[in-house]
Amino acid sequence: LPRHMLVQHPMLVQDLNSVVLVTEITLAAARDCIRFLAWFKSHAPHASVLVVANRVASSGVPELSRKDFEASIERKVDFVIPLDQKLAAQAAKLGKPIAEMGKNAKAGQALHALAGRLISASDDASDAASSDAGKSLLGKIGDLKLKLAKPKKA
Repeated sequence: LPRHMLVQHPMLVQDLNSVVLVTEITLAAARDCIRFLAWFKSHAPHASVLVVANRVASSGVPELSRKDFEASIERKVDFVIPLDQKLAAQAAKLGKPIAEMGKNAKAGQALHALAGRLISASDDASDAASSDAGKSLLGKIGDLKLKLAKPKKA
């Protein structure tokens, strides 16, 4: 979700099980990440938040080290997706996702690991909801009708 939608419509996150907070390892992103982590903690305490560092350069002098970034947000980064400009350009030329184009590249492996974590989180949530899964749709509607107040006769 765009950040302005998140703040204006907090009811959108009430039913979430997992949140993926994608950030870069910069000072400005660290401040935003701290704000969002606090916001999710107060508005969706039941949701598990995954912090994903995107476009992490393997060479050059970074603005902020990963260790300093993790210390400032007071938690570990769950996944790091490295910057691979050649793979991104090739995927853009062919109109395919990076995860599909670079299955053996570091960026593709990180994306597949993230997808695996989200799938396992959704499986855990569906296992918790499977107690209601034994009923049919009509059975659930019947239960809802019983909960509704009956109209009074005149």
